[in-house]
Amino acid sequence: MAEADTVVSENGIVTLNGNTTITFQNRVLNAEDAQYNPETGEVSIEGALSFEAEGVRMQSTNAIIDMDDNLFSTDNSTYEFDINGKRATGSAARMERNELGQFTLDGATYSSCPPGDKSWFIRAKELNLYPDEGIGTAKNLSLIFKGVPLLVVPRFSFPISPKRKTGFLAPIVARGDNTGIELHIPWYWNIRPDLDATFVPRFTTKRGMQLQTELRYLNRQGNWIFDHEYINDRARNDQSRTFSQVRHEGTFGSYWTSEINASRVSDEDYFGDLGDSLQLASITHLDRRADLRFERGSISALARLQSYQTVDEDIPPEERPYQRLPQLTARWETAKDELGVRASADAELVYFDRSNSVTGSRFDVQPRVSWPVSGESWFVTPSLSYRFSQYSLNNSDAISSRQSRNLGTFSIDSGLFLDRATDNKGSVQTLEPRLYYLRVPYADQSEIPLFDSSELDFSISQLFRENRFSGADRIADANQLSMAVTTRFIDGTSGREDLRASLGQILYFNNRRVQLVGNDIETDNASDLVGEVAAELPNNWSARGQMQWNPDNSSTVRGSVLLSYRPGEDRIINFAHRTVSTGSSAETEQLDFSMLWPVGNSWRFAGRWNYSLRADRSLESLLGVEYDSCCWAIRFAARRFISDNGEDHETNLYAQLVLKGLAPLGQNYGALLENAILGYRDEY
Repeated sequence: MAEADTVVSENGIVTLNGNTTITFQNRVLNAEDAQYNPETGEVSIEGALSFEAEGVRMQSTNAIIDMDDNLFSTDNSTYEFDINGKRATGSAARMERNELGQFTLDGATYSSCPPGDKSWFIRAKELNLYPDEGIGTAKNLSLIFKGVPLLVVPRFSFPISPKRKTGFLAPIVARGDNTGIELHIPWYWNIRPDLDATFVPRFTTKRGMQLQTELRYLNRQGNWIFDHEYINDRARNDQSRTFSQVRHEGTFGSYWTSEINASRVSDEDYFGDLGDSLQLASITHLDRRADLRFERGSISALARLQSYQTVDEDIPPEERPYQRLPQLTARWETAKDELGVRASADAELVYFDRSNSVTGSRFDVQPRVSWPVSGESWFVTPSLSYRFSQYSLNNSDAISSRQSRNLGTFSIDSGLFLDRATDNKGSVQTLEPRLYYLRVPYADQSEIPLFDSSELDFSISQLFRENRFSGADRIADANQLSMAVTTRFIDGTSGREDLRASLGQILYFNNRRVQLVGNDIETDNASDLVGEVAAELPNNWSARGQMQWNPDNSSTVRGSVLLSYRPGEDRIINFAHRTVSTGSSAETEQLDFSMLWPVGNSWRFAGRWNYSLRADRSLESLLGVEYDSCCWAIRFAARRFISDNGEDHETNLYAQLVLKGLAPLGQNYGALLENAILGYRDEY
């Protein structure tokens, strides 16, 4: 449809003069005068015009526009494009959109800011935008932020979509006590659709240059990732230091899956010197594991090879973990038969190896039969199992090279589900008492070596386990009754569980004679009390807590509490207290406070403080500040944490400039806060 003060058709050309408007398929063109060719769909305009179409809005002079195919060529223009859901604005001395949907702009600027906002923009002699490929290219480019040129290059390409492309990524500037000032210059290589690589030269003022490499490969068997880091460390007389890691997750057919995670480091100080977190600095062992799993119907199986590199050389050989070379496990479980009986069986064959230690194989099998019976408000599940273990040992001068163990286990699990209405909206309170009787006879296991067994932490779930030890090297003797009660308050309108609280204890009818080491027999008639609570409180507050209480000396063995306030995604306050008082090296008492809070419409502050009350010192402190506008953001953080020797602190500084529509410049501020503040999710 075309409208104008006068319309003249001559030789197939329609001339429109005065207040011209042409509308076609949601495309609207406004100009003073225009000429229209109905055969080609082209409109020619001399003078000022405005044009709107799907994903395109521009003000121009002197244009040729194909209304049928949304193609155009213009002179001086200002534009606003929607490219893959992202806004692009700017100006150009000449602009063209071809039949492939690609844009060419001469003497152009580009930004993701609203029209007229010059907070940041790209200025280029020639700018090309390729929406299908998701990239833009530029010649003689300048990146301007707040009037200051941040980057000037003769040629440059940049992403305009999440699609991958070869080229330099945003540089990173950082600072660490052990490394000094750092400059990272990542380069990404999109080798082919199933293979890519990233190379990151990391320049440090104290240690020289480190090269970080990541190679990713995708094939029919799954994902493969290979990481390698190398440095000639100037601070250690040009010592060659490396870290390598391979990771894999894959699928073979319908029933097989695979996983590999293996790593190696050149020396024990590597992570403390070159890492950037307390978690890295405290690593003592690196896992090397390859798994092959099978699952089909009622059968599942695992084949595993597992070893470790002990990073901390001060750990004596006899305290290092055993290698599993290999470990084979299988499980079979049936559904209920016509009588309601359920059967299952677990089996394991594993060979343990460690230098200067007792080594050997362990075969362990446990068939089980249970009979679950239940009604609307109750259940009873008696179970009976038999466990056979056979050891064939090497380097066992003090004990027999052949060890075996036969044990039967009987248990009865039972419970009630009671409830009462708390209002006329369907809200209820439940009362769920549970009794669990366990009988396991005593067997002398003092000559069985400890390959992979340790004592589990005591908790509500531990009340209903058959064994208080992990692994198969120790099977605890038991003649005991576990008692627990749980209550829940459920809102009838929303179905939300407003409160859940549990409390439980074990009554012992015999002493516990099986121990990990030594002959200390546990003679208490009752266990510690354990409890858990979770509450959704009014006004966006929530609380979580766990406790293990020793009634004999009225002391807390383990306890933790977390109080959170979350009225919105950008408003988070967490306060936590944790204590462990078991008489072991794991004793601790810590406070942990973290928060994220906006100030005004553009500022956000973040922080974390992790403090050890027992050591009377700060373990980690973090302060971050962020300014966010419509098209850019700048973020700073300072982090101080305990270094690898456990005595000194290290301080790292983080800075990141986010130009929305381009890659962020600087360190990954969002990943830092996601690890530090529970509930934080980075939007960039």
